[in-house]
Amino acid sequence: MSAGNYGKAFAYVMQLIGQKGLCVMPETAPLNSAGFEIIEDCPNPDVVLVCCGGGGLVAGIAAAIKLSGCRNTRVYGVEPEGAPTMFESYKAGHPVSWKVKTIAAGLAPPYAGPNTYRNCKQYVDDIILVSDSEIKTAVKTLYDKGIVAEPSGSAAFAALCHDKVPDVKGKKVVCVITGSNVSPEELVELMK
Repeated sequence: MSAGNYGKAFAYVMQLIGQKGLCVMPETAPLNSAGFEIIEDCPNPDVVLVCCGGGGLVAGIAAAIKLSGCRNTRVYGVEPEGAPTMFESYKAGHPVSWKVKTIAAGLAPPYAGPNTYRNCKQYVDDIILVSDSEIKTAVKTLYDKGIVAEPSGSAAFAALCHDKVPDVKGKKVVCVITGSNVSPEELVELMK
């Protein structure tokens, strides 16, 4: 199941390797896949940072980028320290469950799914962790620049702001910021 990006990347890969697959998507899914949009707007990026919850978005973006010929692009998933399911799955070598607690609710599944884990391992170079405090700072920084982003959507930017990403100086870096599902009351709390 996918809300868009993962399903489109999945379909692209199935077509590329000549296999059939089934991915259920809602009719409201947007026509464009974010991975393709990235390489259209920024050909051959050096680094792409994507928030990672269940892993579908980052796996889909990474597959689209790498299978479109940008094999040297480093794609990182970014998770909260309080919800490191994909990070811990990478360490364990298989999908794991985790007791999660973070302000980034959209990045807090209690387990890594086997399909997303497998696709992340194939296309996502690594998983980076950020603290809730770093996420709050990213939300504030984005807000000060006129971008309203929820904590989950700010995680990738938090990794960049807090020097968590290796070897980015002088590189073309794309940071995917997703979701503005945050109320004014929540914003006030985050700004404290």
